[in-house]
Amino acid sequence: MSNKTLKTFLKNEIILQAILVGLISGLLVVLFKISINSVFNIITKHWFHWYIFPLITTLGGLISGYLVSKYAPEAKGSGIPYVKSSLMHLGNLTRVRSIFVKFFGGIASIGTGMPLGREGPSVQLGAGSGALIGKLFKLSGTNKDKLISAGAGSAIAATFNAPIAGTIFVLEELMQKFSSSILFPVLIATVTASSIARYILGDKTSFQIPEISGTININIFICIIIGVVSGGLGVVFSKLIHKNNSLFQSLKTKPYLKTAIAGLFVGVFGLFVPQVLGSGTNSVDALLVNAIPIALVLVILLLKFLLTPFCFGSGAVGGIFLPMLMIGAYIGYVLGYVSNILGFEVNIVVTSLIGMAAFLSAVARTPITATVMVFEMTGGYNFILYIMLACAIADLTAGKLKHKPIYSELIVNQEKMSSDAKILDSKTVSDVMVKNTETIKQTSSLVETLDKMRNENVDFYPVVDEKNNLIGTIQKEDIEDVLINCGDKPLKIQDIMNSNIITANKDLDLYTLYFRLHSNNCNNAVVVNQSHKVLGTVSRYDIQKVL
Repeated sequence: MSNKTLKTFLKNEIILQAILVGLISGLLVVLFKISINSVFNIITKHWFHWYIFPLITTLGGLISGYLVSKYAPEAKGSGIPYVKSSLMHLGNLTRVRSIFVKFFGGIASIGTGMPLGREGPSVQLGAGSGALIGKLFKLSGTNKDKLISAGAGSAIAATFNAPIAGTIFVLEELMQKFSSSILFPVLIATVTASSIARYILGDKTSFQIPEISGTININIFICIIIGVVSGGLGVVFSKLIHKNNSLFQSLKTKPYLKTAIAGLFVGVFGLFVPQVLGSGTNSVDALLVNAIPIALVLVILLLKFLLTPFCFGSGAVGGIFLPMLMIGAYIGYVLGYVSNILGFEVNIVVTSLIGMAAFLSAVARTPITATVMVFEMTGGYNFILYIMLACAIADLTAGKLKHKPIYSELIVNQEKMSSDAKILDSKTVSDVMVKNTETIKQTSSLVETLDKMRNENVDFYPVVDEKNNLIGTIQKEDIEDVLINCGDKPLKIQDIMNSNIITANKDLDLYTLYFRLHSNNCNNAVVVNQSHKVLGTVSRYDIQKVL
């Protein structure tokens, strides 16, 4: 790179900001990981006695819950839903107190053995770093969102030593859209953070898989079975998370006592099955080298499947991302074991990794992230096609069972929301909708419609058919673009209208509608009755005026 090119590169502020975000986020995540592992190793090696270990895990839950309830309620749980909420401008990531509570609360809960993951808290730590740097540079709006996204992606990259997966995670899960303007700083930050993690922790994959020699051939039918089973169990797992959330919310006691209860349960079960403790990376490594008897594998799978939602629902600091990978690995192992008994002769290591990706794909509904993350974390590039197939089947199965992405559901259902989100949650569409909205017929001409929009000073119309049923929407800018590019072609509204409509009934809360609009990168929703007749419209601006 020439000096001139380097100077031009460095003059771009977003590049320097993204590097700074990646640097700080990477260091924070590495320190977080080292701290959790150190506490966990000390406790399990020196205090793993029946008369003290349950007390340690109870104390860890107590400390985590106290820090959250006393100083930063937004730091509870995973962190990914709160980051998504903040990107909708319904949360504040710039509170330094939140970062401290997330950091030390996570050490207290995960470090003492709760079967939760560090990746969710890490994402909030990284996103918080991005938000603070954005505040330092006096950024707002889209520019600030770029750094928040870069921080979140770099946290995933540093946590799993997976920069590509970190980037895709931002696009598929957090932003739910592709944007080159966001991709650029996220890529820079993830590479920076991953480089920091590799320099400090070493250049090795997150899971240590044994060498697989020769050609890998797995019956496609087995991949489909893994996908279907993972999809079904993923839906059950998500329902358990919601049930446990509701259970602990209904308990009329102090928040820190709820997390202490979860810690006590973990301590008791952990005495008998220590493999369920913590995020589970070591137990997955042992699984992949066939060092765990099948009976114990089934017990670990069942306990992890039940204890993770239980602890998460209590409100302790910790995520579900890494536990999902572990549970998926165990599901794949069991199905591979059964397949061998039935005479299919499959490699159990490969089925474990396929299950790992498929289960994550089903619960989070992020098949691309799941595929890339597993092969990047394990170095299993030579069976990526099997992983892709299982992830697609798992996602399809979850969709058929009407399962929504877990992190999106957690945003809508979270107990402690920002003050803005609480306001929106208390209001309904009928409070802000524009009634008696003008509609346009699908057979109307573009020129006539554009003239009408200009005369009435509107940018958007619902489109109806001859029976006045809603069938689409039309934007003024879309008509203008078509008229410029297509000249005098006699086009009708039905030729260019948008058929993917965001609709709402008048009793829907504004928080849910705002989330839908944001997730679909849409500015307007049409209010309809049960007969799909137009009652009015609501825009993002209408909702924001409530705040």
